[in-house]
Amino acid sequence: MKILNTSFDTLPVKELMEKHGIPGCTLAVIREGEVVYSNAYGVRNEQGTPMAEGVLFECASLTKSLFALLAMQEVQAGKIDLDAPIAPLLKEEPWSNDPRFMTITPRQCLSHGTGLPNWQAKPMDMHFDPGTRYSYSGEGYFLLQKLIEQIEGKNMNELFKERFYGKYGMESSTAYWTPAVGAAFSVGFAKDGAVRKVRNSRRVSGNAPEPNAAWSLYSYAADYARFLCGVMTDRGGLSEAVFAEMTKAQNNADGNVDWGLGFGIPKADPNVLWHWGDNDGFKSFAIWDKTTREGAVVTTNSDNGMEFYMELLKGLTDGTFFDGIAAFIRGAE
Repeated sequence: MKILNTSFDTLPVKELMEKHGIPGCTLAVIREGEVVYSNAYGVRNEQGTPMAEGVLFECASLTKSLFALLAMQEVQAGKIDLDAPIAPLLKEEPWSNDPRFMTITPRQCLSHGTGLPNWQAKPMDMHFDPGTRYSYSGEGYFLLQKLIEQIEGKNMNELFKERFYGKYGMESSTAYWTPAVGAAFSVGFAKDGAVRKVRNSRRVSGNAPEPNAAWSLYSYAADYARFLCGVMTDRGGLSEAVFAEMTKAQNNADGNVDWGLGFGIPKADPNVLWHWGDNDGFKSFAIWDKTTREGAVVTTNSDNGMEFYMELLKGLTDGTFFDGIAAFIRGAE
């Protein structure tokens, strides 16, 4: 995948925002492993305060790719085994009474092959034998997070801060809500333009408390793009062999998409990796090519975000796989 040779300031971002009903967004473009363009558009709240770089969005499942790199660093260090069951190592009660839960591995968590639901109260159901098919599951990521936090004696956000935020220049990013996050936060809007979400507290209860490997990254396009640049230029600190394992197809998601360890992979171009974020009021997307080292990140504060970022990226890149990815996303969660 290549970024088309265009003047980024002439991209029809504002026109597409108006077409799709997007109050605000941020965009970052990557070429040769570097952020070559970033900008903020529209507004961050119902009062019409202009959007700005550094305003934070719920990046939702884009968190999973950041966590997957953390997990693969643990693999490289010999602290976890991709194919060793997690539950016998975890110092807490099993999450499911189904004996198959005891066989779930990190590889299955990262490639959505656990058989766990996306989110469910304990004791959880198991939908299939682990490792036999694909089913999107935030629970699988959260399970592996618990093991890594136990091994390291630190929470996930502390580990992100140590390994990613400073190293890659993610100056505004965090996976843990604080009052400072609230002050920098964009409102999330529904499809009809009404306010859908205003974050004013940390989620500490329910099935998915934060910090959470499945959803709790607060960031914006340029910060996240700097993370992707690090993955492209120094393999995120991984050896070539471990990086190759992370970025190859591990699970068949549908007719258009395979899944690696933390990223989707379009069958039409296995060099391309991507992920989307989908929380109420916020839709985001990140895509990159491990050979050309080009890519883009879009964050939006609207439930209309997918239609917008898909049309924008079709014009920005030469990728021919976006319709297949969009079809997958519509049925994924």
